[in-house]
Amino acid sequence: MAERSSLLLRVWREHLSRYKGRIAIAFVFMVGLALAEVGFVLATEWIFSGLEPDRDSRFTGVDARQVMIFGPTLIIGLAILQAGFFYAQALTAQSVGISALRDIQNRMFGAILRYDVAQLKGRGEGEAKVGGLVSRFTNDMTTLRETLRRAPNGARDLVRLIGFIGVLAFLDPILFLCVLLIYPLVGFPIGIIGKAIRKLARRVQAQIGDMTGLLTESISGQEVVKSYRLEDSERARMGDAFEERRSLLMRLVRFTSANEPMVTVVASLSIAFIIAVAAFRISAGLLTGPELVAFLIAMALLSQPARGLGTLNAVLQEGLAAMERVFGVIDEKPKITGPSDPIAPPQPKGGAPTVSFENIVFSYDEAASLLKGFSLHVPAGATAALVGPSGAGKSTVFGLLPRFYDPQSGRILIESTDIQKVSIPDLRDQISIVSQTPVLFDTTVAENIRMGRPDATDEELEAAAEAAAAHRFIVRMPNGYASRVGEGGSALSGGERQRIALARAFLKDAPILLLDEATSALDAESERLIEEAMAKLRKGRTTLIIAHRLSTIRDADMIAVMERGQLIEQGTHTELLEQGGLYARLSALQGRETEPA
Repeated sequence: MAERSSLLLRVWREHLSRYKGRIAIAFVFMVGLALAEVGFVLATEWIFSGLEPDRDSRFTGVDARQVMIFGPTLIIGLAILQAGFFYAQALTAQSVGISALRDIQNRMFGAILRYDVAQLKGRGEGEAKVGGLVSRFTNDMTTLRETLRRAPNGARDLVRLIGFIGVLAFLDPILFLCVLLIYPLVGFPIGIIGKAIRKLARRVQAQIGDMTGLLTESISGQEVVKSYRLEDSERARMGDAFEERRSLLMRLVRFTSANEPMVTVVASLSIAFIIAVAAFRISAGLLTGPELVAFLIAMALLSQPARGLGTLNAVLQEGLAAMERVFGVIDEKPKITGPSDPIAPPQPKGGAPTVSFENIVFSYDEAASLLKGFSLHVPAGATAALVGPSGAGKSTVFGLLPRFYDPQSGRILIESTDIQKVSIPDLRDQISIVSQTPVLFDTTVAENIRMGRPDATDEELEAAAEAAAAHRFIVRMPNGYASRVGEGGSALSGGERQRIALARAFLKDAPILLLDEATSALDAESERLIEEAMAKLRKGRTTLIIAHRLSTIRDADMIAVMERGQLIEQGTHTELLEQGGLYARLSALQGRETEPA
């Protein structure tokens, strides 16, 4: 209970309190609705008193003629009031819920944007995976939407319930005490069911995240699935996940479906007991027929908000479970943070800085280190190529420089400045990255290139595209620079996507360039254009290249050969061939692979 109260208090403090003005207005409408309904109950007693004027009644002097004239008007007027207050309350309260949901989504996405790359890739215990994060934006938000929609209804039902309780106590205190003896009996089992629902809802939402990850993995890997004929195994794997979801949902349905029947049974027991007691009181002359009619109408009307509050408990428990998961995303702090007192990034006179790795040790977990005492000095304006077999640690070196990850020990320097003393935004402003698989967003060509520098003019944008050999194919597109590239750049060829990524790097004009070379899977013409563009892009910049094809880095100023996280050779292409080490063996192997048959 304390945990639940704490969570509700946090939701109020962080997301609902800013709308307290609208909430207050909605509450006024709720009170108006409750008063109109209480008025309806009393109007019923007045009408029946007038139809039996000879009986003792609270309303004296009322006759059938007055009822005939004023009764219908009174009932219709109260109904219009109820409808108006109901609509106004629903509109005002729901606007609060929808606005709060938007705020929660914005806050959660902002938290995800602050995550480290390791957190987003699910490295380490308890860290989020993409499938789980997507689940929070889809399934958890759907659950929260339902909770935020129903919560104002619960508040409205509570106010109505208080109104009906007041009128019941006014009509006959003895019968009201009978009601009080029976209705609280439902609270105990509903509380037990609520706890079970909340616990199970956590499991349901967690399983949705796992299932989303499986679906994403399976659908995105369809080429492998089809080529290796894995359809049956994938069907079985997803079938198990779907069956687990069905089982969990059925257990949740059993609990949630029990709320309303329980309230209904208790309400029926209450009415039956009330009728028995009322019959005795009427026979004793302690209660009149109109008073009993009004009391039973109030009881009948009371059952609706009572039932609503009962079912709200189940929705609220699911919503709290979803909110716990959402707050888990919001509360998770990035492990890589900027310094409390950052210094300005270095500004070398020649524009291009030196880059140095000093005795770097790095691992994603404690099992094994990927980099073991890695050291490398790249002179200002030089091009350094990282070469080595898969798993040697080349991509890890790339991830350390912009602080996607931090080493366990060692330093990385730009000029003589430790990058951990510079703010993370300032550091990343110094670096342009062109990855092996270029990342494009489903927006226009111009907007994708402008991500390099949002304030760039159209002339600067086109100049960057020209330098990247992209301008010609862009202007041939249906809407030129305003053409959309599709999801992930699906409207473009691989070479076109790569050239837009290069144009983005040209526009950013950062002094340090990281190139994860991506020409091996392209046709000859695209490869030539991209290599020429990359050669222009490297001029005047300190460049690190991950080399997949050794033939493309023969002219690099220096080549660093890596194996098992260590630098084992360093030199120019010619020097390394003369040494006859790993680089020479890799070069010979690739040479044999490219010889004509």
